[in-house]
Amino acid sequence: MRFLCAAFLMALSILSAAAQGKVEISGNVITTDGKPAEFITVSLKNTTYGGTTDADGRFYFTAPAGEYILVVQSIMTHREEMPVKIVEGRKNIFKDIKTKENVNQLEDVVITGQFSPQSMRKSLYKVRSINSRAIKLKAPSSVEALLNTEIGIRIANDMALGESDFELMGMSGNNVKVLLDGIALLDRGAKKQSLSQLDVNSIERIEIVEGPMSVIYGTDALAGVINIITKKGKGLSDQSTWNVNARVHEESNGSEYHFLDQDGQHNESLDLGVNLRNGFYVNGNITRNDNNGWQGDKTGREKRWHPKDQLLLGGMVGYRRHNMNVWYRMNYTDETIKTPTNPNPFRPTRIKDKDFLTKRQNHQVQADWNINQKLIFNFAFSYQNYRRRTRSVFTNTQTGDQWLSKEKGGQDITKYNSWNGRITATWNIAPKLSLQPGLEYQQTEGSGDRVAGTNAVKDLAFFLSAEYKPWEWLSMRPGVRTFLKTNYDAPVAVPSILTKFNLNSRMDLRLSYAYGFRTPTIQELYMDFTHQDNHITGNPDLKAEYSHNITASYNYRIIHNERMRLTTSLSGFYNMFKDKISIAQSITDPTIHTHYNIDNYKTTGGTLEISFAWGNLNANLNSSVIGRYNRYAKENNIGSQFRFSPEVSSNVNYTLPKWGTNFSFYYKFTGERAEYYLGSGMSNEDLVYLRTMPSYNYADFTISQRITSFLSLNLGVKNLFDLTSLQVRSDQESVGVMPVSYMGCGRSWFFGLNFDLDGKFKKGK
Repeated sequence: MRFLCAAFLMALSILSAAAQGKVEISGNVITTDGKPAEFITVSLKNTTYGGTTDADGRFYFTAPAGEYILVVQSIMTHREEMPVKIVEGRKNIFKDIKTKENVNQLEDVVITGQFSPQSMRKSLYKVRSINSRAIKLKAPSSVEALLNTEIGIRIANDMALGESDFELMGMSGNNVKVLLDGIALLDRGAKKQSLSQLDVNSIERIEIVEGPMSVIYGTDALAGVINIITKKGKGLSDQSTWNVNARVHEESNGSEYHFLDQDGQHNESLDLGVNLRNGFYVNGNITRNDNNGWQGDKTGREKRWHPKDQLLLGGMVGYRRHNMNVWYRMNYTDETIKTPTNPNPFRPTRIKDKDFLTKRQNHQVQADWNINQKLIFNFAFSYQNYRRRTRSVFTNTQTGDQWLSKEKGGQDITKYNSWNGRITATWNIAPKLSLQPGLEYQQTEGSGDRVAGTNAVKDLAFFLSAEYKPWEWLSMRPGVRTFLKTNYDAPVAVPSILTKFNLNSRMDLRLSYAYGFRTPTIQELYMDFTHQDNHITGNPDLKAEYSHNITASYNYRIIHNERMRLTTSLSGFYNMFKDKISIAQSITDPTIHTHYNIDNYKTTGGTLEISFAWGNLNANLNSSVIGRYNRYAKENNIGSQFRFSPEVSSNVNYTLPKWGTNFSFYYKFTGERAEYYLGSGMSNEDLVYLRTMPSYNYADFTISQRITSFLSLNLGVKNLFDLTSLQVRSDQESVGVMPVSYMGCGRSWFFGLNFDLDGKFKKGK
């Protein structure tokens, strides 16, 4: 540890001294259609001096005075060179340097797991991105609605708790890590409540990385990570600016809707921001999501989908210079999920309702500090607080009197606190070699009626990655995480190795191996819960789960010119999990169930992705086949140990620039999923039976219309095929009904208004 700190300080002093005597170089880069070109590399040829453009197309770096060749390299292959003279004693500003690409030709830039922002093509990870334009065109009412049609993602509604189960590439629950600006979000357990409790209006883009990322992000990243990147202040300018953004979104739940109130979904959002010329920026936002649920085939007061009311508050204050950006963000969620019921038939004057009340706070402080072109520091600290209360209330329908239920579990309270601190440095030692050391501390503390006492899971870890490019056609990234201190049985080391081969200017191949791990949760370690006649306990002696992952992907840019882009990607993966944590019955007492490291699990599959852009048309067609390991099939020799299920997704966007109109179509086919289960039968209590969930089709259609320069209209239809539930088949048990997905309440209609106005303060104020 002391050696690491000494190395950081030595590098800082040496490189800071080397920066003396340099002058400022800055400018703007734009596309052929006049839009800001973000994340374009601008450098001085045959030197280490250069920078990358920000979201507004601006770049900044320092270099000694002299005559050079300025190279503007887009994230694809186009390159511009021009002679420049850097003069000492004044600012050297280059305005409106034009690249050859237009907005549609530029590839998305990613930051998740990278040493520095770079294009998807250059990334050693396989990354998918949902950018700000895609978010705006889809007009989602929630994060789940935004992710619902993505390939490899399945979202199923938990009708009992009003929450959602989330699955990525065949793995669910704690195997998927959700990040907010690179910081892990706190969740109560295997379900991803954090996704449904985020303000979709504050999101700039979402990056999805498949495969274990435990070296960089620690526990829970066995299946991959979903990094939600928020909107932040703009770069430095010569004038202070302000922004007002407001949104009203009205949506039906199936055929159930009432304008602005009662049935349906009613969402309103307001965001105010100020960017000062001295580098300070501040913004605040408030959102109310009122979802009155869906009754469906229920009668009376009951709802098939529970009503949910959310108040989301957020704020940010930051300071940005050419080489530094530091900010503090606060998010607050107040959520109520209601479960209205009908009167008890034996006591018709009494109604028992159960509500779930959640309050969530999230505080994050982050900073990016570019010492110079060779050394960059990143700091991130967060504190999160989560409190969920179950409130069961009896109501006398004749008198209106209400009183709290005293039944066991009727007033449960669960509390979690989380602290996360992270420091990383990116050290560009040479043009072909970069290092990224990091130190991370994580602690999650839990208490409540279903947890024995107040306990915590915590670890302190050091990680190190290196990116080495010995030749132009080969990039390698070995990495390892090791634990300095934990309060659970952690792996000695967590390694990974990523490689990327540039086969030619249009083709590249990625091969990787990664070791993933997952720490036991608070519930798995310290649960103490009785349900009916069964008692479920935690196991403090649990050790971490771990996995081995092998991934390969081949990318081919078939066409890429100023008019058209056609790319394809073919990938495959294999995951093998060991010491998987499962609940098992006690040998000595059949009424007691506890957690053990007893299971193995595997997933395998492949994905084909095709992306096409031509003029005003953008289209994507993706397909995948995912196989999930089934122990009962293997143990009983019933076919293959893997049960495969296909998926197909597509989105098509077409723009009419003259009219300011965009048409978008989103489609997803989810194939049949058949799994073997162990259950009771008439003649055999250990009977293995096959349960099948049939395939289904889902689609959305949206229209976005610009009314004025600051006002636009969104309208469309969701769930075009009018899905509500699926008839689950079984060869032994009775047929059941299962909700389709997050949007399984039938064909729904929506419309919304977006108000986005920018302005400038008068100079001198």
